[in-house]
This record gives sequence, C-alpha cells and structure tokens, in this order.
Amino acid sequence: MNYLSPKVEGVTVFPPSLLDRIDLIHGFNRIPLNPKPFVIGFESHLPRGFGVENSFFFTFMRNQLLNERCRAIVGISEYAKRTFLAQHEGTSAYHELAAKLVVRMPSVVLPKDPPAKKKTLPPIRLLFVGNHFARKGGCVALRLAQLSLDAGLPLQIEIISKLEIGRVSWTDPLDESFFDRYRSLLNLPNVRCWGELPNQQVIEKIRQSHFLLLPTFGDSFGYSAIESLINGTPVIATRQCALPEFIRDGVNGIMLDLPLNDKGEWIHLNSPDRGSKIFEKIHAQEVDRLAEETLRRLEELLNSPTSFDAMALNAHETAVQRFDPRLHDTFWDDLYETAVLQPVEAYAPDGAHQAYPIDHFET
Repeated sequence: MNYLSPKVEGVTVFPPSLLDRIDLIHGFNRIPLNPKPFVIGFESHLPRGFGVENSFFFTFMRNQLLNERCRAIVGISEYAKRTFLAQHEGTSAYHELAAKLVVRMPSVVLPKDPPAKKKTLPPIRLLFVGNHFARKGGCVALRLAQLSLDAGLPLQIEIISKLEIGRVSWTDPLDESFFDRYRSLLNLPNVRCWGELPNQQVIEKIRQSHFLLLPTFGDSFGYSAIESLINGTPVIATRQCALPEFIRDGVNGIMLDLPLNDKGEWIHLNSPDRGSKIFEKIHAQEVDRLAEETLRRLEELLNSPTSFDAMALNAHETAVQRFDPRLHDTFWDDLYETAVLQPVEAYAPDGAHQAYPIDHFET
C-alpha cells in the first residue's frame, strides 16, 4: 500500500486467491488486511503511520492489532519494545497491546564455510554499505578517508551506495547543496565508490574487509551489521537504537557515541529544523567528531593487531550465538502452532482481547 501513498505504508493486502491455502500470516512492519490470523514482527513503531497518528486510519490500524486475529506482536530488539510501549503509553489500548508483545532477534542463515582469516593490517580496509548515504554515515566515511590521508594512516574505503541524501531520509539536512563538501571527497585516492552491486558481490566485499562502517544517525536495527558479523567482519557503528544490543565495543566492533534520547535514538532524529543552517552546523560537527573518533580508534588498532584478530573471531561467534536459526526454530514452531490452534473462546465474547499467554514463548 505504500506504493500508493507513504501515509498508508502501515498495512498490506494479499490476493484473495492465496487465502484458502493460508492458516497463518507472519507479517513484518505492515499489518495484513484479511480475515486470517497473523503474528507480526516490527523494528520500531507499530502501526507504522508517521504524521497520521491522530487520524481515523491510525485508529483503524491499531484496532487490527487489538483484534483477535493478531495472535502475537514480536519486536526484533529491546529498542523496538521500548519504542512500541512509548508509542502506546497513556492510551486505552496500552495493556492489551503490551500483553501480546514479545522480543525475539532475527535469525540469519550462516555461511556453510567459516570466514577465512583476514589479511594482515595495514592497510585497513573499510566497507560502507547503504543507499541512504548520509543517514547511514557515508559522510563520516568520506571525512574519515580525508583525515586518514592527512594523518598518513594507511586506510582504504569502499562505498556501495546509490548516494541518496536529503529529503529521502529523516536525519539529513534538507538542502542538498550542503553535501557538496562531501561529494568532492568521493575522488580521494583512498576511496572507491561502486554504486549498486548484486548481493553476493556485497557479501564478498564484506568478507574481504577488516571492518564494516555503519556510523549511522538513524538505524532501527542495522541488518548490514548482522551480514558483517556472520562473515567474520567486525562493525564500526554508532551506539544507537538496537546496535548496542549485539555489538560490543572492543569485542566484536567499535562503538561510537551519539547524543541520544530516552529511547536510544539520536536526539536530532526527525528534527523540525532540518532546513536550517543551525541543523546543518550540528550535522557537520557530528560528522567531524565521529570521523575523528574513528580515526583515533583505528590508529590504536594498528599498534595492537592481535586485538583486531580477536574482534574478527568474536564477530562470527556473536552471529553463531545470537542469530543462528537453529537457536530460534523451536520458538517459532511453538508460536505458529499456538497461534493457529488458539481457540476463539480464548477471547472475550465482546471482542476485547484477553491476555495472550506470551510468557510461554519467552526464553
């Protein structure tokens, strides 16, 4: 539905011809509109209705979550849980929605072969991946490349991105001319920009890199970070949203601080001042600070190469311990079975949902 309008991105529809063959729908972010029972995963807000929170449509979406068809609401992180509960706090729906809520991180199929040992430092090879270039921290990557040349640090940065900036995101200055200072850095001798690449080529570049760069200003989870960890590549990331839940500073990556709100988001996320010179100054200062901190941490790493080797091993171990599907299969099998077999009588006759026995699924 978001192809029709971004204001209705919170729902999705299925062709009626499919429904006879479906017992249960597992949606993600978007609420399925049909008579079938469903469970729904989400990464931050649910319903997803930004700017329409006081509308009839938003109330309609929330009622779908309250309906007996919705058997469970699964946040993929503690950040998602915090955001969801804050979103509905103070509403009459809060307790019913909270009763359906459970947290479960994603599962990702691990490569059959363990990651090969990384090539010896230096040079340090960094990879940035993300189409929302500025939001994901691409400007930080370019400024880091510039600072490394000035400092004589042997550093190479590859960029895979469509270089989307400005209004397409919710963290960027709106005036695209602001980014001219960073566009010129794409021509630096230690930078190579690929544009878009097929997924398998992206994975190969992750494997060949010493670090994935994700100094993001706004990422609810950061799936590229998981792809990096499962391939034995540590992550350089900002300590925001869900990233601190599975990236540990000095263990499987490097964490950079941002000023955060009580939900763990950058305090300037969705700022109403994005069109102002003041916001541009704030953004530029943050880019410089994050680039300078990353440079300092990488300089330290060159003096202790064994620390990097340990990070690479820990990166893959983190993926095995947190995201291996074999750790999650029983949880999902039990949840699906209970969701399908849950009798209608378990719900109040007037349609008000009784507390769903979600504790059964906690691990």
